[in-house]
Amino acid sequence: MLDSYTHVLESVAALEDERKAEEIVERLIAHLASSGRVKLLPQIHAELRRIAARRTALAPRVEVASEHEATAALAAARHAGIDARTAVVNRSLIRGWRARARGVLVDRSAKAALVDIYRNVTR
Repeated sequence: MLDSYTHVLESVAALEDERKAEEIVERLIAHLASSGRVKLLPQIHAELRRIAARRTALAPRVEVASEHEATAALAAARHAGIDARTAVVNRSLIRGWRARARGVLVDRSAKAALVDIYRNVTR
């Protein structure tokens, strides 16, 4: 039951017509109130937050060492099969970029090369 309500609210969030979306949410709340299930609202909210967090964590992501590398990094990541909308600055990369999507990491940063050298030297 909780999954059904959550699914309805997810599909409502995708609607572009805000007035219609508000009407559907109001109807859902009225339905929950009439059937004595208002106590499900916090659980539905928590489930929607978990879904949003999961989507954010699994979304394609590109990290760059500096802002001026963002455009080239997005293009290179797209060429590698990772289509992210924006690039985030990660100062720990030193130089280059790193992209992640669908469990695949493409690392073209200087940090990766330095870590590899360190591992080879300390073995």
